[in-house]
Amino acid sequence: MSPLNFPWLFQHTNPFRLAALVGAGCLAVSLLNLPAQGQNAAAPGPMAAAQPAPPGPIVPNPVPSSDDAWLQKAGSLYYSSAKSGLGGFDCAVHPDWRALFSSANADAPVDSNDARILLLESVKINLHAHLQGGSTLDWTPEQSTGEPLDQDASTLLSKMREVTEQTLEGFLQFWTPFVDGSVVPASAEGLTITHTGSVNTIHAQDSDTALTETFSNDMLLEHFDVDQNGISIKFQPAYKPTGQGLLVKSFQAHVQPAGVPPEGAQELRVEIEYQTLEGFPIPSQLRMDTTSGKFNFTLDGCTVSRLQRPEPANVVKPALE
Repeated sequence: MSPLNFPWLFQHTNPFRLAALVGAGCLAVSLLNLPAQGQNAAAPGPMAAAQPAPPGPIVPNPVPSSDDAWLQKAGSLYYSSAKSGLGGFDCAVHPDWRALFSSANADAPVDSNDARILLLESVKINLHAHLQGGSTLDWTPEQSTGEPLDQDASTLLSKMREVTEQTLEGFLQFWTPFVDGSVVPASAEGLTITHTGSVNTIHAQDSDTALTETFSNDMLLEHFDVDQNGISIKFQPAYKPTGQGLLVKSFQAHVQPAGVPPEGAQELRVEIEYQTLEGFPIPSQLRMDTTSGKFNFTLDGCTVSRLQRPEPANVVKPALE
């Protein structure tokens, strides 16, 4: 194979690492489910020590607050993979390499016989998506009986594997909270929830992370903003109605790393098309656009896995005969 000239590609695909950065910010969704003890609780008043101990344990009445009731109603509107029992999926992945190369080079046309494209299209890629974490990617270059790859070709395969892993794993990190139901917490405990006019907000904060969600009056999530260690990540999700609830169909993300001026912020737009397998909606097409290029994927040949439900503690298994 003749030498390949592709250093521009790595310069332009670096922005796709934005996906991993965005995904890391979305881990802040765990703040929504922190117990009140994990928040900055107010110190007890001066009379607390003077009060006699109660005569016995007091069980509060399970009457939900108005905020809890609002959260329950909002949460019921959205599709939840956790409630439906989806644990993950495995798919063959087909990147649109030609679109990536063209868009990363000012939409310059790419020849159908471009050696770089032919080499990358020979790689078999399989995604193992686990919605509870630990997703992996298999990258299997075609076995060749001819001459070994030259240095340029080997570098291309290595770098594009890294870019593809970061992009898909990053996508899964920020997509999962929007489909597993965790962006709408089950309880208002430890959160600040406000209802003002046509805007409803949920705010959570710990020592280095602040998360703010904004809902419309019809409980549609419009903004999901994270500030984490100086990194500002602002999402604008969009949803489509399905028989199982509202399902996220696209994102716009605005990421401003710490110390970077506003004009240096990175932009990402993701559009998702779905296929239904065993009753579960999973991605079939991903279109990721940045100001530097486009990375599109087709997912097919998929299988799904179900969540393993723990057995109730009081279940007695029959003895073996």
